[in-house]
Amino acid sequence: MLGKPYRKVLVNAACVAAGILIIALIILGLQESLGYVQVTSTPPGWEIVRPPAEAYTLLIENDTIWTGGKDGIIIISRTNRSRIPLPEGAPPTSYVRQIFRDHGGRIWIGHDGGLATYTNGSWRVIAPGPDIPFRRVMSIAQLPDGSMIAGSDTDAFVHNGSGWQSLSSRGMPPVALAEILIVTRGGDLWVGCGEPMRGALLRFDGSSWHQYGVKDGLPHPSVRALFEDRTGAVWAATGYSRNGGAARYFAGSWTNYTVADGLAGEATRSVYEDERGRIWVGSEYDGIAIRENQSWKIVSMKDGLAGNEVKIMAQEPDGTYWLGTEKGLSRIDWTAAP
Repeated sequence: MLGKPYRKVLVNAACVAAGILIIALIILGLQESLGYVQVTSTPPGWEIVRPPAEAYTLLIENDTIWTGGKDGIIIISRTNRSRIPLPEGAPPTSYVRQIFRDHGGRIWIGHDGGLATYTNGSWRVIAPGPDIPFRRVMSIAQLPDGSMIAGSDTDAFVHNGSGWQSLSSRGMPPVALAEILIVTRGGDLWVGCGEPMRGALLRFDGSSWHQYGVKDGLPHPSVRALFEDRTGAVWAATGYSRNGGAARYFAGSWTNYTVADGLAGEATRSVYEDERGRIWVGSEYDGIAIRENQSWKIVSMKDGLAGNEVKIMAQEPDGTYWLGTEKGLSRIDWTAAP
């Protein structure tokens, strides 16, 4: 049994520790409100930038990086990595799923609360709104004729000039959610769904829909990302838990890639082709694999990445990479790229 003096010392020490913790939390809150960004240097030319705490989507817009995730939209300066305030009038957003620039330069924001656009200093909220048949927006794409498509948690919708029309009503097979949308240079529309038990991959070639699954050559039915490379091949990142792989669709057939071929992990999360023609395949848990001349190199947190789940990738005109992960952004200078 401790005597009163010892108990008093312990109580005082606990009070001091609690006070220090409260002050630290206040400082962190002030730093966040003032736009403080933590930049951590790792290997030469590599940086970890937080916030964002995580990033689902990236857009390089002039001298800024627009990022989206569970904390909404966060804009970072490309030059000094400082946080830039959102343009005045920005609507509230959370769980931003995609930031997309259309052919005219307008920025579209798809998030769990709706759909908004930003252009020439002005914001417009599209959804929720009167006669809008969706609310939660998972993905955004644009057809060659300029029509916009929004993927929701129930369907995909195309804007026909006067309103939004369901693609299901135009013959699209049912999907649990239209989580991924891309339009290829040839005009094909691809729709992907990453639901573990209800995954799907659809392609519309302008006249008919085609559906792909494991029996057609996919390594896993859960499709997490799609990307068209410079040859016109479409890459699919697939997987759930520790199963899956990447797949390349070209000339009507699929080629699969797994850990045995050089990937970082079986469950893949993202695909990207850089300006040198290298294919980057991000994994769910194990970092990223980079393919050049048929060989793969794996980069993970131990090499300097912000996180091992690489959700999205983008590249600046000077070659600098930005990688969105579950633990913030990684910036990799072109001269220090692996």
